[in-house]
Amino acid sequence: MSTPANEKLFESIPPHTHTKSFRAKDIPLRGAWCCVERMRTVSRAVVARQGQQLLKSNKNTNDSKRRGREKKEEGAVIKFKNRIPSNTAVGENRDVADSETSKSSRRALLAGKGILVLCEATIFPWLSEFYTRPKGGGVLDGFDIPNANRDIRVFSSEFFASLLPAEYSEYDVLRAKECLKTGESLMKEQKWDQAIVSLQQIEKLIPREYKMNQKTKLLIAECYKALGAPQYFNAEYLEAKGSVWWWGRGLRWPGWYIIAYLGARHVFFESKEDKVGEASITEGILISLLAISYLMLLNQFGLPDL
Repeated sequence: MSTPANEKLFESIPPHTHTKSFRAKDIPLRGAWCCVERMRTVSRAVVARQGQQLLKSNKNTNDSKRRGREKKEEGAVIKFKNRIPSNTAVGENRDVADSETSKSSRRALLAGKGILVLCEATIFPWLSEFYTRPKGGGVLDGFDIPNANRDIRVFSSEFFASLLPAEYSEYDVLRAKECLKTGESLMKEQKWDQAIVSLQQIEKLIPREYKMNQKTKLLIAECYKALGAPQYFNAEYLEAKGSVWWWGRGLRWPGWYIIAYLGARHVFFESKEDKVGEASITEGILISLLAISYLMLLNQFGLPDL
């Protein structure tokens, strides 16, 4: 029988537990309370189990994500650790390669400087001497005298032989001295044109005798100056005065050897990585010996005209 209590109990039952055959009038009052409590217990158990499954699922998901992040972090750390030695090795190899390149460049630079120093002490003075000294040649006493540099090729055996002190016959030397005396006498008499003719014979007779040719050229320049140079005979005046000056910039010129010595000194100390390069007593003695030897040679073969 349906009563108000049964109706109220039926309304308190969860809707999802209703069935078609379930009616409030079919539930006794006492049994209804037991049924409701049981249903509530079952419902709580179901909800609790579903909540546990959901929490477990979320936990598994979080754990898997956390493990994934940890693996990624471990992989990144391992990769970074592996990269450091590799990069260090590459950097060391690069430093070694740069050091070797720097050393090679430095050796090449020193070799170039050494070659330049050698040229300053040898080739440059040789070529200056060869191209600036008097060529000689011409007509003397009706005879054709060949050019002293004719058929001489640069750096040939004749070229190197021509750089040595020339040997002349005693007869030619005596004739050159006689021409010099005659020219000086004519200059005292102010016969400038005749003096020039007499003095010009000296170059034809002994073209590589620096001391006598130096004196002769200066005397010829004085004759042209007396004739009105530089207003007249300016080219001849400059040629006579300049030729001996240029000739003096050949083997006799001390500038070549001073520059070569300073260059050699620089290369020597740079090869030892000595930036100061202090002079020593041994170096002073060496410079003194070289200077004395050089002055003795100049005294014998002629001081360059300044």
